[in-house]
Amino acid sequence: MRLRHRLTALAAALGVGLALATAGTTAASAHDALDSTDPASGSTVKTLSAVTLTFSADPLGTDGTAVIQVIGPDKKYYETACPDLSGPVASSPVALGAAGTYEVLWRVVSSDGHPISGSSTFSYAPDGSATPAAAGSATPACGPAAAESTGTPAAASDDTGLWIGLGIGAVVLVGVGVGAWALARGRRSDG
Repeated sequence: MRLRHRLTALAAALGVGLALATAGTTAASAHDALDSTDPASGSTVKTLSAVTLTFSADPLGTDGTAVIQVIGPDKKYYETACPDLSGPVASSPVALGAAGTYEVLWRVVSSDGHPISGSSTFSYAPDGSATPAAAGSATPACGPAAAESTGTPAAASDDTGLWIGLGIGAVVLVGVGVGAWALARGRRSDG
């Protein structure tokens, strides 16, 4: 009967440790997500005055942390100012140049404090009555030039938080196991 009690206590302790380890990794990897873009990725527009990104939560709005870059077919930048943040929405004004495919590179700081980034593309096919083509700029309005980074305005989100969570979970799991072993061993000595 005592052995069954010890084994039950050990199994319960290991279960709690496993639950804590899993909870730590879930919290560590819960970054915000990009819900939508305007223009939508892969779409074609005839006119455009701003690029808008909507996230699953409100990105942190410290100066310089939000970057939206719009790169035209001529590799020039067509965003005309740094993005504005309003709740879960980041928006940057644009003045597009020649017809063609444009790439939107973005980076924000997730509400959990980790940077997230990504990209999308859209096609620009102005009709004859559209505004004249903008000249674009050799440098972005905000953030480093895409050529200076790895294809996004800042390094993509790393998984450091995930590894920290896994490490903490492993330590907790080992600690609970050692504690349960010591408890079972101590009771054996008493009996």
